[in-house]
Amino acid sequence: MNALVIGAGGAGNIHVRELARRGHVVRILDLDPERARALAESVGFAPVAAVGNDEGDYDLAVVAVPANAHRAVVERQHALGRAVVCEKPLALYPEDAAAIAALPRVYVAESQCYGGDDGLHIARRARALRLLEHPVIWHIVAMTTYRPQAWCNNLSIGGGAFLEGGVHMLTTARVLFGEAVAWSGAVRCFSGGDAPDSGTILVEYERGDMLSLSIYWGTEGCFTGDCAPLAGQAGFIDRERVEAWWPADNHTAMWGHLLTCLAGEAEPVATTAHAAGAVADVWRCYEAAGVRRP
Repeated sequence: MNALVIGAGGAGNIHVRELARRGHVVRILDLDPERARALAESVGFAPVAAVGNDEGDYDLAVVAVPANAHRAVVERQHALGRAVVCEKPLALYPEDAAAIAALPRVYVAESQCYGGDDGLHIARRARALRLLEHPVIWHIVAMTTYRPQAWCNNLSIGGGAFLEGGVHMLTTARVLFGEAVAWSGAVRCFSGGDAPDSGTILVEYERGDMLSLSIYWGTEGCFTGDCAPLAGQAGFIDRERVEAWWPADNHTAMWGHLLTCLAGEAEPVATTAHAAGAVADVWRCYEAAGVRRP
């Protein structure tokens, strides 16, 4: 398969390596040609090269640019007749995410959307939850010292921690619980940007289920002592503790199953419609917390 990876940053680096190690022909496109060239040269174990534009006979385009550019890039690649894998979040704003979700042969690069241990775990849990006669609450605390690139904390480019990181859980929650019906939140900006990086959002679903999602992103020392949650993986659904939703090799598991989806041999656990709904959920919670679009 010939693949074009658009964006040579952190996410693009992962996708290039995952595709290349499986023997696919990969070309890299970035606004900074030197960065694309450096990434291509660093791989070294499969035919990988930097290109000057997106012209060529590509079967697949992987979009790994900031969220505010997703719709334009995805729509162009789709119009060129390629299957498209788009990094999460699906887009910066709900209407753009919905437009992407309406396109055939477009997939979102979220590790929990596909098979492997994490994706199948979600599918099993969704089936089990449907057998319960009462609503459940999923509470998760994601605390990390991770400090993303500056654009992530720009509300008009990356959308902040809940859009960049929270869509993982919000997409999963839509698989587990269905449509969201109520949104609230209290969020703050501590990292110098104008996009929330810390706080809690609450989303309620049609059956009465609820997701309580707390994120503390790049803010060391928010918790001390025995109450400190495990970074990025402390959570409960109903009364059952939930282990980490994605294993250490989450991108390897994701691409392993995603390639079967691209070949028409399987279906993702979560769809682009779930991912678009997660983007809308973030903005509903932001608005409830007093955060307005730029």
